[in-house]
Amino acid sequence: MASFNKISGQTDQETSAQRLHGAPSYDKWRRDDLYHLAAQKGIQDRANMSNKELVEALKRTQSTGG
Repeated sequence: MASFNKISGQTDQETSAQRLHGAPSYDKWRRDDLYHLAAQKGIQDRANMSNKELVEALKRTQSTGG
């Protein structure tokens, strides 16, 4: 049986980094998913953010434990 990481296209290095840092990789998420998670995290002005800005804001909340 193939692992989810192989099917999803993630490399072992990516998944190892995620395990170490506990942060998901948002780079390939759709905008509506990023927006929904940003709303859950209470990120202000998310409607005016690009995908890249949403990813950066989500990563900041992850690193601060938010």
